[in-house]
Amino acid sequence: MIRMNKYLIMVAILISVLIILPTISGSISARGEKTPIKHLINIYFENHTFDNFFGTYPGPLSSTGNSTLADIARPINLWNDPSILSSMNPVKTGIFNTPDPIEGYSAYHTDWNHGAMNNFVNGSGPYSMTYFTQSQVGPLWGLAEEYSMADMYFSSTISESAPNTMYYLAGYNPLINDYGPPPSIPFSQTIMGELSAFNISWGAYIANPSDAPHFSEWAQISGMNEHLGNVHSWDTLVSQIQSGTLPSVSWVYSQEGNGTDQGPPSSILKGELWLFYLINTIEESPIWNSTAIMITWDDCGGYYDQVAPPVVDGVQLGFRVPFIVVSPFAKENYVSNTVLSHSSIIAFIDYNWNIPALNSFVSRVNVPIDMFDFNFTREKMSFDFGSSFPIPGSPIFSVPANATSPNLTATFPLSPQYNFSSLPYAKQGSTSFNLSSAGGGVFVSSDVTLMPFYASPYILLVLTIVAVLILTIVPRRRE
Repeated sequence: MIRMNKYLIMVAILISVLIILPTISGSISARGEKTPIKHLINIYFENHTFDNFFGTYPGPLSSTGNSTLADIARPINLWNDPSILSSMNPVKTGIFNTPDPIEGYSAYHTDWNHGAMNNFVNGSGPYSMTYFTQSQVGPLWGLAEEYSMADMYFSSTISESAPNTMYYLAGYNPLINDYGPPPSIPFSQTIMGELSAFNISWGAYIANPSDAPHFSEWAQISGMNEHLGNVHSWDTLVSQIQSGTLPSVSWVYSQEGNGTDQGPPSSILKGELWLFYLINTIEESPIWNSTAIMITWDDCGGYYDQVAPPVVDGVQLGFRVPFIVVSPFAKENYVSNTVLSHSSIIAFIDYNWNIPALNSFVSRVNVPIDMFDFNFTREKMSFDFGSSFPIPGSPIFSVPANATSPNLTATFPLSPQYNFSSLPYAKQGSTSFNLSSAGGGVFVSSDVTLMPFYASPYILLVLTIVAVLILTIVPRRRE
């Protein structure tokens, strides 16, 4: 019996090795950056659609005498249809939150209605039809105006945070909704695993690193807890930015930071203030001239968006979410019409650091390269919106009492850093560039889902066989 148990253990180990090892391919040698970007900082918020924040951006030209408005690039698919605005409800000035719309796989699919995008009230409820205006998101509008924004960036699946975060970190998702683990995926097939294999430095930054072993954003990654030396606090993030010691690739999570993640019913104000503190800190640091910041939101949160998400490489994408790139190389006043998703950020990492595409899906999504102009380095900008939007002095703060219900309308538009009419590129554009067209292979040739036997579909087969044996053998013994 002991010998048999040893053989069973050896067979189990061999099967595990054979399952995982063939998924890794590509030569393990770093090749240097393809662009001047040596630091990529990814900032991740929660639960807002593009239309929920930018549906009326940049506002009607008649709303102000500011001539800058006429030159601001206007995204496609704005709310030009009066029937859309008549069915929507703006959040009142001085209010920075809404009740939480109904969330979940089923609710979002009802909203989607097979691409008709007309069933939100029946899916996510009446609060899905609310939207924020310049009076709440004026600073975000200014950020989009001064740098690059995408108006066709989609969450990766019509579901909640966990499935979308798997696409954000692994270009692959074994989940339907927010649950688990199980199932999980091995660390080796995440973008962090690929960076580790190529000896490219990376870091993850959360409000409280003591929460890291149970942090929800990577709960489905098996083996992540063996890399907690790469997980740091927001204070460490700031220290590394200011000292110029930040890793090559960083993920900065607003989640579980006491109100910074912007997910309803929380106020979006604190997350907005936190974001601008980080941007000012980065722009004032020694790494600014070699940095790109990519800002996005994990999923729709149940809010309305008018654009039907496309299918990319056989994957049905989720609803549009905002995506903003801040960098000395980001085009000013530029709107990208490129179809992008969370895995496009992974594709940019692979492209920039000249390593294989993480997996076949990542190799086929578009790379957001059109949002950059590497022929020109922009000067830093320091954002100061005055007392109505008091940017804090540290990443952990309380919103001042006198700033809890301001009107931020006056924060937008901003004075252009460069004359919009003299910029050496069009205000809008797109690209179909992906890594498969550039060659270079893939790192993970076959995605693996880790599922303990008790939770796998095979357990049903085993239980069925056992039940049949019991029903056939036990009666014979009684005879």
